[in-house]
Amino acid sequence: MKSIVEYFIKYRSFIGIVGLITLLYLSEPSPKSVAIGFFLIVTGMFFRAWAAGYINKDDELATRGPYELTRNPLYFGNFVLGLGIAIAGNNIYSYLIFFLYYLMFFPLLMIIEHNRLKNKFGQKYENWSRNSNSFFPKIKRSKKMGFNISYYMKNREYRVLYFSLIIIAVFILKVLKIIRY
Repeated sequence: MKSIVEYFIKYRSFIGIVGLITLLYLSEPSPKSVAIGFFLIVTGMFFRAWAAGYINKDDELATRGPYELTRNPLYFGNFVLGLGIAIAGNNIYSYLIFFLYYLMFFPLLMIIEHNRLKNKFGQKYENWSRNSNSFFPKIKRSKKMGFNISYYMKNREYRVLYFSLIIIAVFILKVLKIIRY
């Protein structure tokens, strides 16, 4: 029998979609909140896309590009993107939904990922993890190049772009009062 944590993790995308739909429904965007949110959403999408171009999941340990700055650039990108959505939503419900969802899942996911990579890559992971932050990126210049568009596509990161554009469109339609709350 699976533990409650496994079910919780397994259905996180469904829970996230329900939370996002609720956030969009309850949102009260303004032109200013959408502009600020849009900037953060694009920043988060960029960070995720950058990370996705360096990760060949389960085959090698990603240590270059954004992985020089943080061990979890995809999760950091999610945080920035989600914060942008919450800001664009422009009310307390948007922030509550975002922070509750993020705090429910991502710390746990980072622990699971840490343990999985430690078991799989051993000392190589240990050495790398000592020199990189767990979540917030170190402020330094990434020296090693190696972005691979095929990894980006294999990781299906383009889906984040599509969904983010839809979310931004909903906020804009709500600001223009084409969609009523």
